[in-house]
Amino acid sequence: MKKPLIVGIPVAVAIAVIVVMALNNNTEDVNILEDERVDSSSALTFSSLVTKDTPLKGDPSAPITLIEFGDFQCPNCGRFARITSPQIEDAYIDSGQVSMAFKHFTVIGPDSITAAMASQCANDQEKFWEFHDALYDNQGPENSGWAKKDNLKKIAYGLGLDKQSFDSCLDSDKYRSLVEADLNIAKQLNFQGTPSFLILKNDGSTPQSLTGAYPFDTFQSIFDEMLE
Repeated sequence: MKKPLIVGIPVAVAIAVIVVMALNNNTEDVNILEDERVDSSSALTFSSLVTKDTPLKGDPSAPITLIEFGDFQCPNCGRFARITSPQIEDAYIDSGQVSMAFKHFTVIGPDSITAAMASQCANDQEKFWEFHDALYDNQGPENSGWAKKDNLKKIAYGLGLDKQSFDSCLDSDKYRSLVEADLNIAKQLNFQGTPSFLILKNDGSTPQSLTGAYPFDTFQSIFDEMLE
């Protein structure tokens, strides 16, 4: 695996969004987005990235925020969730040095959108991360039907979510606009694959970004440098 390209993004009051990629020649490390990209010149404030409906793990006042842009059907996102994310949590989130947010980058198929909306319904019941982990632990092949609505409901019930509230939320497409908004943010950032990450130091200094299912050591190097 080649070392990822990690690019700084100038920050003042808003984030000046530029093309930031960390693709390498091994496509096992990244799911490629083939959709048309939008102009990357838009400015996004931090508050527009981490809103009240954005799932957040850890201390909101942590000096670093790791924002993942992921798809629940993405096998590389699953690898990150099962292997790398728990290491980050143990080493940095539990100690209050890093918080982690999740944004929806639904690029694989219609079931990706349904799964994303379902996860936000779980978030309404403060079970986003449990649902997130259950989806990646039970992940099937892309567009094979494993993430269709009926199966997502079974997973939610298995986690003890209130059936009536969850069903009403998912059946009404309550969070479709949020999922679409997250996708648009990813496109504005010119991310081209899943998972992609924006790493923000919450003192207003230059954030960093990378794309790909890189191992814990990659994130460790970035965090340690930013914490110095």
